[in-house]
Amino acid sequence: MPRSRYIPICPAGDRSKLLHYGGQSAPNDKQIQDGDLCLFDMGGEYHCYVTDITTTFPANGKFTEVQKTTYEMVLDTVHTVVNRMRPGFTWREARIVCYRALLRNLVEQGLLVGSVDELYDAKLHRIFMPHGIGHFIGGDVHDVGGNASYWCWTDTEAKDIDWYDPDLEWCPLEKNMVLTIEPGCYYNDVLLDPALADPTQGKLMVKSEIDKYRGIGGVRIEEVFIVTPDGCEIISDVPRTVTEVEEYMKNPPPEDIPFLDAF
Repeated sequence: MPRSRYIPICPAGDRSKLLHYGGQSAPNDKQIQDGDLCLFDMGGEYHCYVTDITTTFPANGKFTEVQKTTYEMVLDTVHTVVNRMRPGFTWREARIVCYRALLRNLVEQGLLVGSVDELYDAKLHRIFMPHGIGHFIGGDVHDVGGNASYWCWTDTEAKDIDWYDPDLEWCPLEKNMVLTIEPGCYYNDVLLDPALADPTQGKLMVKSEIDKYRGIGGVRIEEVFIVTPDGCEIISDVPRTVTEVEEYMKNPPPEDIPFLDAF
């Protein structure tokens, strides 16, 4: 790729819980340690088209159990949402599917208790995934699209909005739209501790289990997909399963990639 389309987000270890770690005023300056998870959010530009892909991988090539569990929760969330994407499906529906899928995974792994409905109403998804689920992509990293209907929401409607993807909220998907989907799961003390102390949220959280995951930072997986006539197709092509990631790091491809030599 000729150049990076935006300042890469490249935290490692505990800093991967910071959504936009690094930048011009605060560079990616943490030294990667053995056992760290690396979360690399980067995108290249090619002939005026851009991409935005996030990978999370273990620095030493082998996931620990808590890293693996978190990674597979996020990957399952990606697949759950992608399997529902099709023309006519709204971004609001996709957002709800995404957050509920993550909550289901957190229950299955013992970090949360209760029904998904109860957890969603308590807004616990905001504690573990405090960001939106994706965006348009093409001529820009966060490409134009959607609408501004959020300015017309009633107070009742506004209370149910997570305020992460407002311009996409009521946008129905259409054939050939290209977007990203980027679920994540993070263990940020700044969010976890107040939630544990909150009577509504705290009773649904299993502190002894959550504490096992503190310190690893977080996981985000971002795919680029195109809407097809009857579904969608992921067009980003990187190792994704735990087995694929570990195998890739064990046997990386040669560095002399002919495609890049053209630039």
